[in-house]
Amino acid sequence: MRLPFWLQVVGVWVLAAALVALPLWLLHDRETDAYLERERVELQAALRSTDALLRTMTNQAFADLLERGQLREILSRPYDGPLGGVADFHRDPVLAVGHQTHRSLRNCCGASLHVVGANGESIVHFDARLEQDRADSVAARPGIERILGNRMGAQGFELDAVGLAYRRVLPIWDGDRPVGAVEAVLQPGDLTTLLRRIGGDALLYHLLLRADALPEVAGGGGSGQWFQSTDLHPDLLEPVQAGRFASRMPHWLEQSSALRSALRESLPRNEPVTALVRDAYGRHVAVVMAPVSDISGNPIGYAASESNAAPIIAWRQQLAFSGGLVFLLVGALGHVALLMVRSRRGASALREQINAITESMGEGVYVLDAHGRVRYVNQAASDLLGYHENEIVGARANALFHDSRGDQGRPADIPGWDVTSTGGTYRSDNHQLQCRDGSSLPISLTVAPLKGREAGVVGVFHDIADRARELSSLKEQVARDPLTGLGNRRMLDTSLQRESIRARRSGEALSLLMLDVDQFKVFNDTFGHPAGDETLRRIATVLEQSVIRSDDLICRYGGEEFAVILPHAGAEAAVIVAERIRMSVEAAGIPQPPEANSPVVTVSVGCATAVGDAVEPALLIARADAGVYRAKRLGRNRVEGGTERGVSL
Repeated sequence: MRLPFWLQVVGVWVLAAALVALPLWLLHDRETDAYLERERVELQAALRSTDALLRTMTNQAFADLLERGQLREILSRPYDGPLGGVADFHRDPVLAVGHQTHRSLRNCCGASLHVVGANGESIVHFDARLEQDRADSVAARPGIERILGNRMGAQGFELDAVGLAYRRVLPIWDGDRPVGAVEAVLQPGDLTTLLRRIGGDALLYHLLLRADALPEVAGGGGSGQWFQSTDLHPDLLEPVQAGRFASRMPHWLEQSSALRSALRESLPRNEPVTALVRDAYGRHVAVVMAPVSDISGNPIGYAASESNAAPIIAWRQQLAFSGGLVFLLVGALGHVALLMVRSRRGASALREQINAITESMGEGVYVLDAHGRVRYVNQAASDLLGYHENEIVGARANALFHDSRGDQGRPADIPGWDVTSTGGTYRSDNHQLQCRDGSSLPISLTVAPLKGREAGVVGVFHDIADRARELSSLKEQVARDPLTGLGNRRMLDTSLQRESIRARRSGEALSLLMLDVDQFKVFNDTFGHPAGDETLRRIATVLEQSVIRSDDLICRYGGEEFAVILPHAGAEAAVIVAERIRMSVEAAGIPQPPEANSPVVTVSVGCATAVGDAVEPALLIARADAGVYRAKRLGRNRVEGGTERGVSL
């Protein structure tokens, strides 16, 4: 029994809706998850960058303090008074030598300086809020003895009786015994402010703590810090610091059902949390929560970021628009096919009716019969491929519509032809058709089957060459430092990881140079930041002239730091290149201000080399960085090899 024509038409449009809606829905979910995953990776990268930045700046400040202020000698002085008076015995000399370092830490990253004795007792906390109750400031600090007994120190979050702080602790040893430690203390509000400076596109950052991680007496110290509950989860608290303008958890974020649901599942397992929520004005915001641990590695809560979700929302709208066009196209083609069967018109009638739809789209359209021959092609397809319509209609499709990156002859397969048996839809956003003149045309291709007596397929494609060039340009811009034109930190991390894998596979050596411009802060303070930027560009030019191998990679590591990756280069070769760079920068004759130690700008260079299975990117960076600081301690404008993991002062 033949169905009525109107019922056949309804069936065609329902089928078109099903063919379009299901793949688009799956694509929508996949891209949304991928977008939130990228936001999570960016948050974790911001946390790592903040950690590295604090380590770099605090190491420099601590090194200056130890070299200039004779702090080690002060803490090593013998004391034979009452047991509780050792802190007061050292307090005044420490105050005299530490103010400049404290101001430096406050100016560069908002941290404060804290000096503790050999038993973990607080000697001087240069932050007045914490100094008020310094007896309480060291109460119940878990693991302080372990940290003081480790020459490398530690860095991370710490929860004690005062509350939450982010600390960089560096023990001070006199020979074979610890005599105390210096630490940089960053309050939660200052940490989120620093994260916002580093974290790129994120709008705000928050810190949330697990209730089971808080000490029983937390929140009563001199830091002016307390903890308030949130509506997100009963086991999550928000640290609040009096007198600070740090970002507070907004009400609309706490009330988000999507975020609450994700937290209920992820918090017990200490897993990352992602969600798209709407703010108080109805705008979409991407919220990402990454687990954080304390200085001993115990989970204490989450670092959360709010980012503008406009890109994924714009992509959704574009997807809906494109899906509507494809739905109209597939439904219209099916409707036309029904009309052709009903009216028993020939191929010419079919071509006339399809033309009315396809020519208005501006996209290439072709129809193949059951034998793989071209029955119809619109003018847009002819123009894109460079053929005349008469050269295409009637020809074998495998001679025309094949991927130009494959066999340059006449491949047997037609792209998407298997939809005639599967009944599905073939889509490719990375296809290339060969044009009449032999060139390749990058396209986005969709192939759908035609049913009934006139079986075959219909293909729709459009030129994406401009989009491919734009994506290539964007990738290049993302990997380049805008000031110097060198590779940026992202390129360095990616390239170092790739070269490390290659070195481990081949058993060859891999070397890394880290360069730091000596006394660059003095230069900037005297001549200004525009002159400092010009100096960095000149140094970048000197580096490009000094590093002559095509396989070597020069990157700006951050601020006044540069890095050079030297594949297939052993320790001797690395030192030769490093020395050539050092002499070239000095020979450039960039003048330093009178108060600097050198009349011209110089660099301190750290070298690190590893071979075969010993190649690890993080270890190379740590050793090269240690070489830089050793070079600075030994007088600057020199090359030193990094032979130890981490930094020990």
